[in-house]
Amino acid sequence: MTGPILPPLKPIPIKDRLSVLFLQKGNLDVLDGAFVVVDKNGVRTHIPVGGVACLMLEPGTRVSHAAVVLASRVGCLLVWIGEAGVRLYASGQPGGARACSPHTWG
Repeated sequence: MTGPILPPLKPIPIKDRLSVLFLQKGNLDVLDGAFVVVDKNGVRTHIPVGGVACLMLEPGTRVSHAAVVLASRVGCLLVWIGEAGVRLYASGQPGGARACSPHTWG
């Protein structure tokens, strides 16, 4: 079996990212290694991978497993909120898996 075709991702510094992006009533998935949001009319909007520090997911947003994996790899925080950000329902861990390296345990 051969190794990955693409080199490992290098996180973009937080200061160079868009801080927050709100998504509502669409499907968040991964296409060609980047986030893509597909609305109810089938219109696709690409979001540069690692270019956003936090995705705020409003009601009606569906998230694929691949999108959650990509978010954790690039350090993008996912936050599930109520309409217009009124309530906070759940959030991921900032920095994803890099927050605590398994090499530092024990």
